[in-house]
Amino acid sequence: MKCVSVVIPSYNRAHLLSYTIPSYAQDLVGEIIIVDDCSTDNTGEVVRQLQEKYPFIRYFRMPHNSKQTAAKNEGIKHAKFPYIYLGDDDSFITPDTIQELYSTLKAYDADVVGAKALYMHNQKELEHMNKFILQNSRQVKSISDALDINKLFYINFDFDCDFPQPVPFCHACALVKREIFDFIHFDVGYKGNAFREETDLFTRVSAAGYSIYYDSSAVQINLPRNIVLQKNSILKHKLRAAFYEFWNTYKYLRKNEKFLQTYYHTSESFQKLWICYMKDALYVKTSKFIKILLNSEKRKK
Repeated sequence: MKCVSVVIPSYNRAHLLSYTIPSYAQDLVGEIIIVDDCSTDNTGEVVRQLQEKYPFIRYFRMPHNSKQTAAKNEGIKHAKFPYIYLGDDDSFITPDTIQELYSTLKAYDADVVGAKALYMHNQKELEHMNKFILQNSRQVKSISDALDINKLFYINFDFDCDFPQPVPFCHACALVKREIFDFIHFDVGYKGNAFREETDLFTRVSAAGYSIYYDSSAVQINLPRNIVLQKNSILKHKLRAAFYEFWNTYKYLRKNEKFLQTYYHTSESFQKLWICYMKDALYVKTSKFIKILLNSEKRKK
């Protein structure tokens, strides 16, 4: 039974697509929609090669670079099936991930089910996938502790649960009922790397009364940054990403303040939550930037 449309925005990731896209060709998937956000590389050619093996891949090219929120909205418009899985061009999913999410969605009468999201550090981890997943999946005291809004910087859906859990939002890697997108869309106002665009979308989905669950048995894995970025400066990328992370988080907290106060039973203002976020972010990121600079100096010597 084919019932899932996979939507993947892509920009200048031609070097990754032949590795990541096939992982989405799972049993329930009736189509994979790739939205090329006006790439300057050979993305179109790579997609055509993939279509020879996977004829259910559909390719759309944006008329100009509009960023991933607009590309996702465009892909969703073309989806034919009742469920949509939101994927990434620099990530792959483990076998049966979509089946796991679909089974949970049906069993819990959910509207959205999010997967675990893990991030690789180096290419060697690709050789020992099960070991990587085991070592990088966190154990948490409770779901409330893992999703403490006062520790927003540390909220990551990389933890294990014995069974699916209801959550106020999830990562972008999620199976969603198609009908939700008739009323709610990605906010194209999230700039730069569009950080928080998925948190914002799913927070608004929760606020609209839809139910969201997290299922850690389904896994999406992000490739190492040095593979994704190729020869681009990792430090430059991280500095730019940090700027938009801070700005977009401010936008997210301000926009969704009322829902977050209600859900978390708190009177904390969005300004105070953002200050808490910034303290944690600057503490962690400063040490990472220093480490990158020191490694760069060592390579020069």
